[in-house]
Amino acid sequence: MPPMRRPIERMGLFRPRILIAIVIASAGVAAVPGLCGSTPGENPATPTVEDPRPGAVVVRFVQPAPPGLILGETRVLIEAGTTPDERIIRVEVFAEGRLLTVLEQPPYAFTWNAGTRFLKRVLKAVATDSAGRSGEAILTARPLYIGHYEEVRLVSIYATVRDRKGRIVRDLKQDDFEVLEDGVPQTLSHFTSAQVPLTVALLVDASNSMNLGGKIDLARRAAEEFAEEADPEDRLMVLSFNDTLRGTTRPASNRAELKKAIQEIRAEGGTALYDAVYRTADALKEIEGRRAIVLLSDGRDQALEDNEPGSLHLFEEALEKAHRSEVAIYAIGLGHRLDREMDLRRVRSLEEILSTFSVQTGGRPYFPDRARQLSRVYRQIAEDLKTQFTLAYSPTNGSRDGRWRSITVRMKKEGMRVDARSGYYAPTATLP
Repeated sequence: MPPMRRPIERMGLFRPRILIAIVIASAGVAAVPGLCGSTPGENPATPTVEDPRPGAVVVRFVQPAPPGLILGETRVLIEAGTTPDERIIRVEVFAEGRLLTVLEQPPYAFTWNAGTRFLKRVLKAVATDSAGRSGEAILTARPLYIGHYEEVRLVSIYATVRDRKGRIVRDLKQDDFEVLEDGVPQTLSHFTSAQVPLTVALLVDASNSMNLGGKIDLARRAAEEFAEEADPEDRLMVLSFNDTLRGTTRPASNRAELKKAIQEIRAEGGTALYDAVYRTADALKEIEGRRAIVLLSDGRDQALEDNEPGSLHLFEEALEKAHRSEVAIYAIGLGHRLDREMDLRRVRSLEEILSTFSVQTGGRPYFPDRARQLSRVYRQIAEDLKTQFTLAYSPTNGSRDGRWRSITVRMKKEGMRVDARSGYYAPTATLP
């Protein structure tokens, strides 16, 4: 079922997005013509350089074709030439300033393992001829970004798969998945298990109740451990909330800076949970790549002294904002009897609120028995985020009506369960 909605379109809060996914031409991944040179299996002849200008050494990258996108085992092919009376004696190839190899005779080609993540890479080739002259070429390989506007509309899904015992499954192929939109089977056009750039907002409940039993100290310690567990390329934001949202919405990778922000969290005031989720999702919506919120909360949305909501936004508005921002929420419910404690509207239990945030957005809820289990939970979430599959399809329903479209991801193998977002809002007829 689509999430409950309130008529807030008039406030100008909706911004439909078009999602793209790009598959890179490298070992084990299908090629996209025009992006990364020849398709797998081709063995192009070494090109020649025609009529170089007098006294010049000419060098250029042939594979990957600029501007390239590089992933995994990648064939690098370089063209180099000089004047007819001289010859090329060597070609040196560097990545981020580090020497990869020296090639002394054509074809100037080698295979390079560019890693398992779609990152920005800078390759430089320096060719030297027998007269001591040199020339160089630079290839800047773009990172893979998902979540922006393109002419072709694709819907991307990040999926985590587990077996019957709850263990993460890694060795899967595209044919193992089945995707339906509003009950209609869709054809996957892109699939990869490689990690896509990730931005995580650590959103910590810092209301007054977190002082009980030293919960805020344990929360800070667990958040620091999460920052250490995250991959170096991942960027984090540290935010805390009570009556208001505090922290910076500028993603950072400097772990010392992040730990300092975590240590400065202090518990006081009420709990504006829905406002915090709404504003954090809104801050993440323009960031490219995967986006996630790791939410820790121990109570209902409530003001400190009065029996009234702590937030201006409703639960439904916060959930819808998460959907429209394409943010996965990993909620940690800290407290006893959350399945029995109700929100102030007496509509949902606190456990249901946190579970709905997680399950509908493609995350996973956690309910540790004790605060001392927080470190283990944060480690599990870090592992979840490192082992996701990326799937993408062009929807058979091409209507730009702005309506909710449900997504169902099924596993063809028995005994497997998949965590993925429950749907998306179609774009409107006019792009912003």
